[in-house]
Amino acid sequence: MMKKHTLTALALMAASGLAWAAGGAASFQELDTNRDGQITLDEAKKSPDLKANFTQADANKDGKLDAAEFSALEVKPMESSSQEIK
Repeated sequence: MMKKHTLTALALMAASGLAWAAGGAASFQELDTNRDGQITLDEAKKSPDLKANFTQADANKDGKLDAAEFSALEVKPMESSSQEIK
């Protein structure tokens, strides 16, 4: 069972990395500098969009983003990118 969860997490990280890279944003792997499988607010500071939406993205409110929370940002519009430019 643990192996299945690990493979799912790796697949989500790879998919999120490809999607963010295509959009010019930092990937999960690039932001997770200590390679613990989570992005802290300090690590998120490297991406202005992620930093601005970190609290919104942290679904379980543990102060870290896992691969699933990071991937969920791809389907939700981020606050800074959804604002109209006037």
